[in-house]
Amino acid sequence: MQSIVKPALFPKSFCYNWHPPRDLKLEYFGAQIVRWRKPRWLPTAPSKMFRVPKRCVIPKEEVVEIQRIYNNYRTNMRSIRSYLKEQNMLTSATSQLAAQHAQEEEDEHQCLMLFNLEENKRVQKLREARQQKELEEDLERVARSLVKLELKEKHDIEAAQSHIEKTQELVRSLLTHENLEEAIEKALENPINYNFALDQDGNIHASSN
Repeated sequence: MQSIVKPALFPKSFCYNWHPPRDLKLEYFGAQIVRWRKPRWLPTAPSKMFRVPKRCVIPKEEVVEIQRIYNNYRTNMRSIRSYLKEQNMLTSATSQLAAQHAQEEEDEHQCLMLFNLEENKRVQKLREARQQKELEEDLERVARSLVKLELKEKHDIEAAQSHIEKTQELVRSLLTHENLEEAIEKALENPINYNFALDQDGNIHASSN
């Protein structure tokens, strides 16, 4: 194996005219050692320009053996292709087995559709019963709410009527210009002494004055 540093480190004429010895290791400023190869852009060497390469002669026995091996290879490959073609025809969309599988899938699909239809009917009955029960519960709840609302309105009306009556009674006891003199005379005739005391039992002790 011939080794040399990268040609970029040397002049062009040096690369053309210099050939290192075999198995020579060079180190030039730490450059990487590579195998010597002729650049692509260089023409054929003058010593090899008109050289006719010698044709390789293959023995007859070897030719016969190569032909036999190639024939066996072609036969085996033809058998494999035929087998794969038959398998593909069996499993293809137009084969009898594929048609049978398609029919089985269609039958299974129809069975599943019937089962789905029956299940939908059953679920529909359950849903309708549940909705009817919920409707009845809602109606009962609304009826109870209406009864409570009526009772509340009745109670509010009674409370308002009582308040109005109390207010009217209070209005009658109020002083006006018409009964002012009468109230003054009644107060003078019936004096009230607010100077009294209460004992522990709640008895009133009026003042002697």
